[in-house]
Amino acid sequence: MNFRIYQPATSLAPYVKQYYHLQSTNSGLINLPQNLFSLGDLYMVFLQEGEVIFQPTQHASFTLPEASVVGHFTCHHQIMVKGPVKMTVIQLNAYGCYKLAGLDMSSFNNYYRDLLKQDRECWKELAGTIAAHNDITTLDAVLDNAFTNMMCGHSHNLKQVDEIADYILSTQGYTNIEWLTKKFKLSRHTMERKFMEVIGLTPQLYARMLRFRDAMRHMQRMNVEEWQTFITNNDYYSQALFIQDFLFFKGEVPVLNQETAIAQMPVARPVAVA
Repeated sequence: MNFRIYQPATSLAPYVKQYYHLQSTNSGLINLPQNLFSLGDLYMVFLQEGEVIFQPTQHASFTLPEASVVGHFTCHHQIMVKGPVKMTVIQLNAYGCYKLAGLDMSSFNNYYRDLLKQDRECWKELAGTIAAHNDITTLDAVLDNAFTNMMCGHSHNLKQVDEIADYILSTQGYTNIEWLTKKFKLSRHTMERKFMEVIGLTPQLYARMLRFRDAMRHMQRMNVEEWQTFITNNDYYSQALFIQDFLFFKGEVPVLNQETAIAQMPVARPVAVA
């Protein structure tokens, strides 16, 4: 399997976080890298070969089209890839899809959108450019150029949601809706409506995702004996709420022993929901 990670141009930050390219000549089911689809972000997937099937716990399974946006996943899901496969993935931040694609995220309730069915021709052109580009060492330059031109060609008002989302991210989700409405001088209804339009989640659920992700990162650095103290003293989690979120986002109940998946996950990787 050939799996490459590229860093996008600085000018595309914070909307575009990373590019990935995966290519395998193996037939049948293929295991994806566990950090490829992570909690709290959105992804554009351009599929040149193979088949990608998502199975959310609370939703019917679906197969990705040639070009799509995937996320936000609000429950545990599994991914099946049938090879040979060749695909390019663009990792976006929470409001990157609205900025680049201009999609109303409040209607984004089936976890993916077919980009080739959108009004803008740029997605069809980009899919064709990626498919025709054979030198994967320069793929990042192709993507940088395409997304830079898209951003220069239109402007989508982020409606202050980017400022609110960035603030929630800076606190790792340890905030509440009452404080946010006071800080940004918005009513709760207005804030939730704007969040749904631009991000596709309520601010409460977005914060909950970030709190869980931050808790997992801390626990990766701890031994089992330290977990109980961490959960008890954490600003958000009681043990019961942590187990509830672990089940919700990971699809299983944490097993508090030395062989548990939490202790074995690499510290540097984001928490994956696949």
